[in-house]
Amino acid sequence: MKIGNTDKLLYLERMIQPYEKKNQKKYPILQFLQGDGNELSGKFWEKKSSSRMAYDLYSWMQNDSKVLDFEFEFHLPGLKSGGKGPNMDVFIETNDELIFIESKFTEKANLHYIESGYLRKAYYVDGTYGGKSLIERFHDNQWANSFSVFCIEWEKLMEKYGWHHGIDWFEPKQETCHLSGILLFLFAEENKKRVKSKKIRLYNIFWQMPGDEYSQMEVQFCERVQVLINEIIAEKNPGILDFKIDAFSVQDMLQTPNKLSAHLVFPSDVCETIIERNKGILEEEHIKSRRKSSSH
Repeated sequence: MKIGNTDKLLYLERMIQPYEKKNQKKYPILQFLQGDGNELSGKFWEKKSSSRMAYDLYSWMQNDSKVLDFEFEFHLPGLKSGGKGPNMDVFIETNDELIFIESKFTEKANLHYIESGYLRKAYYVDGTYGGKSLIERFHDNQWANSFSVFCIEWEKLMEKYGWHHGIDWFEPKQETCHLSGILLFLFAEENKKRVKSKKIRLYNIFWQMPGDEYSQMEVQFCERVQVLINEIIAEKNPGILDFKIDAFSVQDMLQTPNKLSAHLVFPSDVCETIIERNKGILEEEHIKSRRKSSSH
């Protein structure tokens, strides 16, 4: 179900307003239009849209002086063997942080990975693929070997921890692509000054449904990724302070000051609006679902 035309126009009026970061004029509407998800063609206007939730949660940061840079649908480098690089829903830069956010509302788990062919071979094949070696595909970064090993080992671990027991929003293929893009961004020669002395954060921030619990598979994924990150940073430290991956709920973030960043506290009106609206959307969906089931 989509929001009404009046609400759409209100969003568009806000999104065409420019803001300035890094001495550049930026427009939210262009960021969404240029993103690979084609959000404004449909998904953004759904009542349960995770990208629209992200816009409502973080757009106030466009004009916050403590935020040095900010973008929606932030484009990350892709592999040299072809294909588009991944987009992060939100990118935030403060004086000492680079924060990459994937926003989730009511997405369903997609646990397909290597065996199903969902994760492209370019990420893990130790040999020539797309006319390039593994190292070449990762822009000549030697840590590509460790990345490949991680992908192959994770496929085996998924079988161990159970195919159908992930959190609803969990998608290891998407997580893997985001991680690759962030690492390539951090190690790119042109970003050395920007990355130096920064804390790096990769966050999955999701709306917690009643009864949600962390599965062993999700916990293991974050732990395994953290081991990989620590290994890569220790071996080829590009000057960053540390790099951590984590997942937490929107509710927890809004109720815990500085959960997202030591420099940022969400305005009370943003907190109240998001929590009340999302509760209302889900209650409305629940009532419709009950009515539909009772009619059969």
